Amino acid sequence: MKKLPLALIALIACGDDGMVDPTDDGPVPDMGTPSADGGPSDVDAFVPPGGRYEIVGGDWTMPSGEEGYICVRQTVPETVYVRAFHPIAPEGTHHTVVTLEYDSPWPDGTAPCGAFTNGPDMIYGSGVGTEPLELPDGVAVEIPAGAQILLNLHLFNVGAADISGHSGIEVVTAEEGEVTDIAQVLLAGNESFSIPPMAGDHWVEGTCTARADTTIFAVSPHMHQYGDYQRVYAETEGGERLIFEDTYSFDDQRYRHIDPLVLQ
Repeated sequence: MKKLPLALIALIACGDDGMVDPTDDGPVPDMGTPSADGGPSDVDAFVPPGGRYEIVGGDWTMPSGEEGYICVRQTVPETVYVRAFHPIAPEGTHHTVVTLEYDSPWPDGTAPCGAFTNGPDMIYGSGVGTEPLELPDGVAVEIPAGAQILLNLHLFNVGAADISGHSGIEVVTAEEGEVTDIAQVLLAGNESFSIPPMAGDHWVEGTCTARADTTIFAVSPHMHQYGDYQRVYAETEGGERLIFEDTYSFDDQRYRHIDPLVLQ
């Protein structure tokens, strides 16, 4: 199989829809006692390839007027090839980042964490209004046996009462023989910027350079509530090519499939 990375293009802004100190994890939501339970990824709970099941998820409670982060860790006992992602995002789920860790010292279960608690390899992300993502025929995200899935949940509650929910990710799997290309996720954007007071038209730019031959086939903007428009360009030998341009809505953070673009 060859590498065919999937691109998640995002402009990153963390915290209260503005800027925060990256070292400040913010309020910790009430989750009770952290659990080391194996959860839905126990061997007996695995659904045969082609089935749909929750591969990682956790319960949470967020007090009124607060926001914070929890992380759910789940180790997979066998290699999984994912051909579709279905976010579980009830009210209060701001966004999710799903990464992989290897030889993790942390047990499976749910525990408080911070905005930048993520593994080295990203496999999925979602925001408010993200619809299920189906990968092209023959393309799948590989989760190796023994890898620990790390689900980082950003939660917020703007209401007058405490809210509780269960957030996570469901997947549809494929058999290894059906997979011709392995997909990856790329988080590209500017993590440190400021917007001048009363600015009516302020652009923030970010870049990412491909280190190997890469085919991009989907993008998904994420800019919290200050962003309202995004353009994505590819710098190629033939010049600059526009691959995505659209208005942005915090309540409609969908993946957009594009014509596959090969970068060297």
